[in-house]
Amino acid sequence: MNIHQVHIFNIAAKTLSITKTAKKMRLSQPSVSIQIKDLEDSLNVKLFERINRKITLTDAGKVFYSYSEKLLNLIDEINAVMNEFSSGDVGKLILGTSNTVGIYVLPKYLGEFKEMFPKAEISLMIMNRQEALEQCISGELDFSFLQDPPKHPDLHADFFMRDELMIVCSPKHRWAARDHLTIKMLASEPEPIILREEGSGTRGLIEYVLKRYGIERKVTMEMSSSEGIKRAVEANLGIAVLSRNVIRTEVKNGSLVALSIKDLNTKRDFYIVYNKKRKFMPLMEKFHDFIIEKRSLIDPLFSA
Repeated sequence: MNIHQVHIFNIAAKTLSITKTAKKMRLSQPSVSIQIKDLEDSLNVKLFERINRKITLTDAGKVFYSYSEKLLNLIDEINAVMNEFSSGDVGKLILGTSNTVGIYVLPKYLGEFKEMFPKAEISLMIMNRQEALEQCISGELDFSFLQDPPKHPDLHADFFMRDELMIVCSPKHRWAARDHLTIKMLASEPEPIILREEGSGTRGLIEYVLKRYGIERKVTMEMSSSEGIKRAVEANLGIAVLSRNVIRTEVKNGSLVALSIKDLNTKRDFYIVYNKKRKFMPLMEKFHDFIIEKRSLIDPLFSA
């Protein structure tokens, strides 16, 4: 039994005419008869009674007709859904990114993308750089948003956005009245610092700067989220280094003070990364094109 035979049977059951079935299917009458006979043989039942060139459904034929209607309707439904997938209107995207991009930048643009493609399903997973890198390599993620382009041969990276790291302290902190800091100040006046967990891109950059400039590393706390770090800094438990995208609201309402480091470039670039060995599904391609188009709107002051 095959779908072609089921289709021929379905038309014959509706018309009760080999001639009309042959015409509708654009086949010869003998071909229709052969296909129906082959279907009956494969099922080991008679589907039609043939009397004086007329055909009528047997009891088995009536039952099979009911199932053929369901089957052909399901096939039509499958084809319709698959057409949506092939057009890129339906599918699932799995994204991995850091707190900075995932919580403070991407949601607005994911909302716009969902308005354009309401049937698309998006899973946004917050993770550190190492996790995102590994899952992008393994194919578990469709895209990851990483600070600095990875050097793995299977991965491709496109520029996404430029960010800036700031020293953050409580309004009660002794640095709060200053308008900026310098490397010399940081080296001569080391302060307890609150860091992200191991594997975080921000932590890696901070530790590199501390080591390079010989600044004492006085870690007072480690936390796994930027929100937690902000609350700890507000409580004056230490200073931190956070993205200006992360602290916009707190700086505006005065619960945190942001200080630049005058003689240090703290700008950093983020990239949208994907495994170039994976086949780009239509929805993936549409999302990639959408993000590339939107990146210049994220922050005109710092766009590349």
